[in-house]
Amino acid sequence: MPDKNEDSHDDSFIVSWDGEKDAQDPFNWPTVKKFAFTITGCLIVFAVAFASSNFGPATPVIANQYGVSTEVANLSVALFVAGFAAGPLFFAPFSQIYGHAVTLLIGIIGCAIFQIPLGVAQNIETVLVSRALMGLTGSAVLAVGSGMLAEVWGTSTRAMAIGLSATSLNMGSIVGPIAGNFVLSRYGWRWIGWVTLLVCVAICLLSIFTVRESSRQKILERRAGALRRAMRDTRYHALSEKSGITFGALVQRYFKVPLQMISREPILIILTAYLTLVYGTLYLSYQMLPYAFQHRGWSGPMSSLPSISTLLGAFSAWLVSSAHNILYYQPKKGGAFSLVPETRLPPMILGGCILPVALIWFGWSMKTHWFAQVLSCYFLGLSLQLIFITGVIYIIDVYLANANSAISIHVSIRSLVSASFSIWGPLLYTSLGIEWTSTLLAGLAAVLLPSPIIFYYWGARIRSWSRFTTMTDPSILSASVMERAHV
Repeated sequence: MPDKNEDSHDDSFIVSWDGEKDAQDPFNWPTVKKFAFTITGCLIVFAVAFASSNFGPATPVIANQYGVSTEVANLSVALFVAGFAAGPLFFAPFSQIYGHAVTLLIGIIGCAIFQIPLGVAQNIETVLVSRALMGLTGSAVLAVGSGMLAEVWGTSTRAMAIGLSATSLNMGSIVGPIAGNFVLSRYGWRWIGWVTLLVCVAICLLSIFTVRESSRQKILERRAGALRRAMRDTRYHALSEKSGITFGALVQRYFKVPLQMISREPILIILTAYLTLVYGTLYLSYQMLPYAFQHRGWSGPMSSLPSISTLLGAFSAWLVSSAHNILYYQPKKGGAFSLVPETRLPPMILGGCILPVALIWFGWSMKTHWFAQVLSCYFLGLSLQLIFITGVIYIIDVYLANANSAISIHVSIRSLVSASFSIWGPLLYTSLGIEWTSTLLAGLAAVLLPSPIIFYYWGARIRSWSRFTTMTDPSILSASVMERAHV
């Protein structure tokens, strides 16, 4: 109902929530509805990530079939991941105008539709264009996936929900090559696209029953529109409609400010470099793990099974980060919450310490029993995911009102650079060998390891130098500020 305000005639027609317990407010949804919404949202993120990596095992086959180099065939993976950069650049402002639900469905439906030209492709150009378009449309899911959860869950549980979304992203990309290998060996590479299409369609059908608009801004705008039609009075409006969304404001938020931040903010610059290395290493592992185990004499499909160990490690990382969130994000007396951003960092420091060891362990256990190398894959997944989850949430906490801009430029750079790993990575481990490639990656990880430790002790001082950060307690962070946490 409109709020009455005797001081302003216009303000009396502003449509807002009917008190704190308004049933249409996503924060007040029943718990069962919240869980169904969250699970479906994470499944959609999983499906897009699954599609991004499941074609990797087919690249040698299509290279041979179409008479192109392996590097050209590897573009089928690289172009998909590079397409993720479109999420913050286009679909983030799109979702601000049209809402979360529409943007989310565009992503999963687009990813499904472009499986069809892939399945019937008669040349390498069609394969590459189809994969690029999957990444471009699928990036819509990443633009809103975590932001939707931020609108639904409260302060103490929001980080766990976003962490689950981030875990779904990486678990999907881990499962992809495993499934792709088995489909390839039994049915051929075209069926990778058809299986992905079936997965996307099944999740789309589920979303009909579980996905609802979660953008508070868009819900109030629709409520105001319904009142205008019912009352035949054009004066009813949501506050966001009154202020309006200008093209200049969108350019400022999603282009100008992000470029300023990535050139001036040491925390954002260093963590973007760190998380890009982590994300790229994860995608490189989808090719490096099968390569390593095929050298042990394992068959193509069997050589991808050690990735299950990486999968278990990634899921364990979510459990560890969630436990840390529960232990250290407790309400004070009176029910208020208090947390400085640096309190988030211990899981990242733990992951940073494990990662170089896990990489060296993996590389130099090539001549030991296979179980030792499989076990190293678990710690590889654990460490990569601990760094990934914590790093993204720390960026959000540090920049608060500028989190949209910080995460936008972070995801764009991370996606573009990580995409190249699938191109030059195979050249690296075929020339240097698994041992020295892993050692090189471990060295880079060791160089970046001190960064979360430095931020843990001196992060507050570094934040005080910036005009984009605020010293405000991040526990008051509203869902709208976290809306672009597309991890």
